[in-house]
Amino acid sequence: MCGPASIVKPIFSFQSEFVENLHTRANGNLLLSTMESPTGLLYTLDPKSANPQARLVTTFDSKVTALTGISPLPGRPGEELYAVSGGLHTSFAFERGSMAVHIVSVTEGKVIDSIPVLDTATMNGMAALPRHPHILLSADSIDGRILSIDTRKREAGVLLQDDMLGFGTYHNTSSPVPPIGINGIRMRGDYIYFTNSNQGTFVRVRINEHGRRTGDFEVLARSPDATHIYDDFAFDGAGNAYIATHSSSVFKVTPRGVQTVLVGDGSEYAHLLTEPTSATLALDGKSIYF
Repeated sequence: MCGPASIVKPIFSFQSEFVENLHTRANGNLLLSTMESPTGLLYTLDPKSANPQARLVTTFDSKVTALTGISPLPGRPGEELYAVSGGLHTSFAFERGSMAVHIVSVTEGKVIDSIPVLDTATMNGMAALPRHPHILLSADSIDGRILSIDTRKREAGVLLQDDMLGFGTYHNTSSPVPPIGINGIRMRGDYIYFTNSNQGTFVRVRINEHGRRTGDFEVLARSPDATHIYDDFAFDGAGNAYIATHSSSVFKVTPRGVQTVLVGDGSEYAHLLTEPTSATLALDGKSIYF
């Protein structure tokens, strides 16, 4: 896994697209959701290619101007399905009532279904329940909630709401952080893990197989100050978390909560990390993509 002597190198740069989220596909290629375009765009990219190029998977209609979370879904043999959240983007939020979970067949290169999630202004990071992978958990950054979306029943609701998920007061009014609470979200074992951008926390809470809370919130790490803003993150096989941290850092947090700077934060590679938003592990477990 990456360490202090890691080599950081650029793979690909968009000219205008803002990459919001990443996911490593079963073939090792990357899936990228983007923002700040006339319509939401979903790309795939082969990071092992001699000259990696982003290839458009599909576009969305005019009611979807930005995409956020990505999560794989179970499908028929040979079918590669993903859930991608998106809607009409405004300023660090979405028009309330415009958001939906869009089911994308990467195999066919098209959107095959859209499930409305009306009562939210932002769906951010997204993850599936391990024992029920058709049920998705989505970070509601504006209202401080975790939403649950059943892609089979096509139903959405609030799974969890708590002050730990909201804006809080850790980063005060002088902070450059917009009013964003829970941001990245991942499942590991019997726990939901999440970052809270405005509170500057990396937290976990135990749940049962259906996603219902069964334990207390545990703060595993805190960002050093208001200039280090946690976003999305990824785990390695040993349970270390790698958190994309604005404006130019990647933090590593061990299972015991020991936090170090993996790369960036004024180092020689900081200029390559321009507002990192997301992270995903390579299939070989030896590299992380940001």
